[in-house]
Amino acid sequence: MRTSTSITLADFCEWLPDGSRQPCYGPATFVLVRLSGDTLRFTCRAHRDVWASRVGGPYLVLTRDEWEARGAGYRGPALGG
Repeated sequence: MRTSTSITLADFCEWLPDGSRQPCYGPATFVLVRLSGDTLRFTCRAHRDVWASRVGGPYLVLTRDEWEARGAGYRGPALGG
């Protein structure tokens, strides 16, 4: 449930396809989150599994609604938090 209408980079998939110089920028409907609560990546459905394969250690894949319901998570060191 969005309370803000402002759009940020967190609203878009950050996957950089091989050979491309520009990220996907598809709508980020999923969020990869460490069990500690650190937010790792925002991703679209198409790149969710690719991002997940690059994450070491345990993590959760949450929908944006689940992530926001948890308080929008802590943006850990991977996202400059």
